[in-house]
Amino acid sequence: MRIDVVPTVEEIRYDQIGNRVVIVIDVLRASSSIVTALGTGFSVVVPVETIGQANALRTENCFLAGERHCRKIPDFDYNNSPTELAGHSQKGSVLILTTTNGTRAIQKAERASSLLIGCFLNATACIQYALSKRLDITLYCAGTRSEFALEDGLAAGLMIHRAKLLQPQVQLCDLGEALRASYLHLSDRLPQLLPHTTPAEDWSSIILPMILPFVHRLTTIAWSRLYERSEYFPTLSHKVKED
Repeated sequence: MRIDVVPTVEEIRYDQIGNRVVIVIDVLRASSSIVTALGTGFSVVVPVETIGQANALRTENCFLAGERHCRKIPDFDYNNSPTELAGHSQKGSVLILTTTNGTRAIQKAERASSLLIGCFLNATACIQYALSKRLDITLYCAGTRSEFALEDGLAAGLMIHRAKLLQPQVQLCDLGEALRASYLHLSDRLPQLLPHTTPAEDWSSIILPMILPFVHRLTTIAWSRLYERSEYFPTLSHKVKED
């Protein structure tokens, strides 16, 4: 079994998707928003690529969340904010989500044998479930503005570290080895580090109020919520598994 890492949304290849478990990682913020939404009561999260697709799926029991370049989409119910979603439980409702990078990565990886959504909040449950599939694994980092995002890489490093503890024989690509070492070096400084990564600095006036309460929770909770896609349409099932 081998774990490979894709550093940005544009760099995925078919051989990194087919017959593999793919974990999409967009810490700031799509992955964290999806895990938070499911953890606080939404029954289904439907990720879509475009604003038009999101609006077309709106029904009485649906809420829309999303952003473009960190700014909330007009007429949507929520921004792409885990903190905002955590404060407004909508038990049993459907959340339609569209984002700049994260939901685009999900769409690109839709042909994976198993597609998971991962972040710091569910990292352990996510990698444990991925390993149980006994397939090669791709950690697919969304990045930001077509560039590698440190927070995604550190979440990937955490998953790789957990994987090596559980199955030491797992093989890693060179980037995976580097990200594991980076996570181990920086893990005790995550709450101080994340507000200064590229997406947070580029949009500090918008994004910091959304992520600071969330960042604080990284060291105080360990959610085992796991989102797995069976298909990307509301007529088909989306499953929430627990560790």
